[in-house]
This record gives sequence, C-alpha cells and structure tokens, in this order.
Amino acid sequence: MEEQPGIMQALWRFVTFYRVRKALGLVRAANEQFTGSTSGIRDAFDIEVNQKVQEYKQLETAVAEVENVIETKRLELERLNAEEKELLKKREGALALAEKAQVEGSNDAFVQHQAAFTRFQSRINEIEERQKSLAEQTKQYEDSMKKYMLQLTKMQAYIQALPAKKAEAMADFVSAKRIIELNHRLMGIKTSFEEGPVSLVLEENRKLTAQARVTEKMAGTNVEIQDTMYADAGRSSEGGDVFAKMLAARKAQKEGQTAPAEKEKVVTNSGDRPKI
Repeated sequence: MEEQPGIMQALWRFVTFYRVRKALGLVRAANEQFTGSTSGIRDAFDIEVNQKVQEYKQLETAVAEVENVIETKRLELERLNAEEKELLKKREGALALAEKAQVEGSNDAFVQHQAAFTRFQSRINEIEERQKSLAEQTKQYEDSMKKYMLQLTKMQAYIQALPAKKAEAMADFVSAKRIIELNHRLMGIKTSFEEGPVSLVLEENRKLTAQARVTEKMAGTNVEIQDTMYADAGRSSEGGDVFAKMLAARKAQKEGQTAPAEKEKVVTNSGDRPKI
C-alpha cells in the first residue's frame, strides 16, 4: 500500500510529459513544414504577407476612425468660433442698448438689455471652455496620429520588402542545401579513397618498411656479427701497435747514429783554440 502514491505519481509524470512531448512534436512538425523545402519557405512568406496586410488594414481603419474624430472636433471648433463671433456682436449690441436705455431713463429696457448681455456672456464663457477642451483633445489625437502614421509607414515598407526577402531566403536555402550535399559527396569520396585498394597497398608498404627497419636493427645485435666485428677491431689494433713500435725503433736508430757527430761538433765549437 505504501507504493501506491509512488506509482500514481509516476503515472502522472508519464501522462504529463507525454502531453508535453506530443505538443513539442507538433511544434517541430509545424516548423519543419516551413523550413524543409523551398515551397515551405514560400508558403511561410505568403502567410506573413497575408497577416501583415490584414494588420495594416486594421490599423489603417483605426487611424481613419481617429482622423474622423479629429475632423469632427475641428468642425465643432469652427462652429463654436463662428457662434462666439456672433455672440460677441450681440453682447456688444446689448451693452450699447443698455447704455442708451440708461441715458433715456427707461428702466424696463435697461433690465431687458442687461439680461440679454448676461445670457450672451454666459454662452460665450461656455464656448470658450469647450474651445479649450477641444483644442487639447485635438492636439492629443494629432500627436497619436503621427505615431499611427509612422507605424503604418513601417508596416507598408515591411510588406513591400517581403517578396524580395522571400526570394533571398529561397536562394539561401537552395545554395546552402547544395553546399551541404557537395560536402557530403566529397566526404563520401574521401572515405571511399581511404578504404580502397590503393589505401591498402600504401598501408601495407608502411608496415613492411617499419618491419625492415626493425630487422635491420636486430641484425646489428647478432652474436656472430658482433664477434666478427670485435675480431676485426682487434686485428686493426694489433696492426696499429706493430706499426707504432716499428716507427719508434727506426726513430731511435736514427737518433743513435747522429749522436757522436753532434757531440764532436759541440766540442769543436766550444773547445779552446791553440795558442800561437
């Protein structure tokens, strides 16, 4: 019973890792369908073009909506400006009529013109606040539009460059694959040469040469050859001794014959002359 949790845990790990490996296998298979051939590369770029074109159109639509909002606010601002201009004229008229009623002493007319002035001024204040808000919003939208337009430009350039990149990627794939095939072929030729009959002959010659060097060295250690070598050296040494003795004897003989003459010569040269 104690082994039950371990078995369940092992079973759970097996199921979990099986699912993970299955998912990874699907990912690898999905990747290989795009990277294993020129048609796969072409399909990958075509899919990328379609996706980017869709993204471009979606962003373009959003930018157009923002542009529409900006245009709406501009129109509202223009309308408010025109209304404000008209209200300023009316306010000026109400102020002038109020002054006239005051001079004429018409209190009812003065109150009427004063109320109109107040109404015009209140609307002018509302318009000015709305104008300020619209100006701030328009500036924010315009700043955002600059970013959106820059992004659209980049996406457009990317989409336009994809066909050339597709051609380059396909060419790189083909050239790299051909180089790999040639390298494999060269490696196969090299292996075939190393394992062929010529290689066997050269290897056998190397072995025979090495064996010849060994036998030559072993021949120098033969006892009979060594004895002959020592005998020849002894005869050569004996002959040298005889030759040296004979040379020494001849030299001594010559020195013995020349010794009395040299003695007489010495006496003659060093003796006393006869007196006269």
